[in-house]
Parts: sequence; C-alpha cells; structure tokens
Amino acid sequence: MARPILFALDHTVEIVAHRGYSAVAPENTVAALTRALDEGATAVEFDLHTAGDGTPILLHDETLDRTTSGTGHVTAHRMEELSELDAGSWFDPSFAGERLPTLTSALAAIAPRVRTIFAELKGVRHLEDVQTIVSETRNAGLIDRTVFISMDWALLDEVRRHEPTALLGPIVEYPDRVDAAFDRVADDPRSLLDFDARILLADPGLTARAHDEDVPLAVWTVDEIHDAARLLELGVRRITTNQVGRLLSWARSLVND
Repeated sequence: MARPILFALDHTVEIVAHRGYSAVAPENTVAALTRALDEGATAVEFDLHTAGDGTPILLHDETLDRTTSGTGHVTAHRMEELSELDAGSWFDPSFAGERLPTLTSALAAIAPRVRTIFAELKGVRHLEDVQTIVSETRNAGLIDRTVFISMDWALLDEVRRHEPTALLGPIVEYPDRVDAAFDRVADDPRSLLDFDARILLADPGLTARAHDEDVPLAVWTVDEIHDAARLLELGVRRITTNQVGRLLSWARSLVND
C-alpha cells in the first residue's frame, strides 16, 4: 500500500519548528507558530495537554509553573481560568500577554500556511479526550496534514480508533524501545517513527533498517548544522529544531548548491 502524500516530500529536507520557533518566541504559543511560518518553515510541532474541562491546549509540561503565570497541574484548571494566564513574559517581556492557545485557536492561526503539523499528545484527563483532539483537528480541515505523535503509544491507538486514516508517529526516546517501535509500524503505511536524534547518530544502522523496512523517519531536536547534515546523509529528511532560521538557511543552501 502506498504511503500518504504527506510522507512523500517534494524537497530535500523538511525543517520542523519545535514548539514553534521556540528560539525566538515563547514555546507552544501562536506567536511561536506564526514566527516559524513567517521564517519560511512549512512544518511545525507542538505539545498537547487537556485542561480540567477537557479543552485541548498547547503546553509541554503537566504543570503551569515554567511557562505561564499560573501554578499547579493543568488539569486542575478549566479553560476559562487558563485563558487569563500570561504565557509569554517568562520568555521575554516583549511577549507579555501572550495566551495559552487552545488547539482550535492554534490550528486556525496556522491553517492557511502550514504543510505538516506534528501534534504531540503529552497528556489527557481521560482517553475520551483524545476524541476531542481528533475532532477539532478534523473540523479545522487539517486531519490529512497532521501527524499525531506521542511517547505514550496507547494514545496513538486511541487516535486511530477515532480516525482510521490518521497519520501516526510513535516517538522513540530510548534505545530499548527501538524494536517495539519498528514492530508497531510494520505494514502500516500511515505511520512514521519519530526518533530522538541522538539514537540515530549513535547507531546509524537504524536508518538503514528503516530504509529496508520502508519506514519514514523524523528526528528531534537538532539545532546544529553538522548534526542535521549527518542525519540527512543517513537518509533522515524530517528534522525538528528550535533553531528554525539556522536550519532553514542550511536547507536552502542544499537547493542552491
């Protein structure tokens, strides 16, 4: 069975903006996502949790303390409370007043320009919340442009249950998960594997295995050009980075050479 068109890159390398352009704007905010697109990125990655009322929001941590003016576990707060928090001042005073975006608002902001979305499911109140995430992505008209990724592979099973055509990306964060990850995506043309880049750099043979088994790869988080160049040499063409501008300039140079 053929791979989805989203997996068939029409250019040398796809630079994926990690939590948006998180080197220049507060991570997982609309500002970070739109700055990545302004820079020329065609792919973005963001993290998802659900609030206490089940609303999907962009947030990396389980708690609010690091990246907002709030405190405590995200599920202890309803979206009405979360919408009042400042999610930008921690990064720089110029972003004071930046809000925690809901999934719906984030998708609306990027829909006209984004080619690929890597939506990482970090945590939910209940498995039923996954249906809301899938439904909001579908309603935004972006289900075919979204790869749902997660370290919790059970959440990906739930995505697929609610959307049989969903594109999935099990995250491989430890070497001891490699074999299980390859087994998981075997004969599934709507899946890729999303590796911690350090695993592939330490064991380049895994990229040959992926090629032999026809498994597309993505990697995170690569901020140095020499690492990106080595990964591309190994056949990895989806590279997630905080340093969007730096990696895009490198990718453009490959086309011009």
